[in-house]
Amino acid sequence: MRNYSAEQWKEVRERGKPVFMFRTGFLGRGLPFGVLVAVVVEIMRGGVFPDALQDTGFLLRTLLAVAVFTLSGSLGAQANWSVHERRHGYADRGVGDSGSASR
Repeated sequence: MRNYSAEQWKEVRERGKPVFMFRTGFLGRGLPFGVLVAVVVEIMRGGVFPDALQDTGFLLRTLLAVAVFTLSGSLGAQANWSVHERRHGYADRGVGDSGSASR
């Protein structure tokens, strides 16, 4: 889990929770780890590249791996968001998750 200073968290929070979840859960964990795991599994199964990239089984395994790692990455991102909200005092202010007080 990345630790943000109060100034850094303010900037992250201003971009909003959906952006944080997408960048951390999907781009930061789901996509890279999912593809990596799918490639490693394909190599262990004896798949020949680049032919394996067009195989339906490989594509399905890749989608499954990306989905699983995105789910776990999103859970971690949610925990990270909650920790920083409490750490920097936003959880007690009754301000929305997006960082916008105008809602």
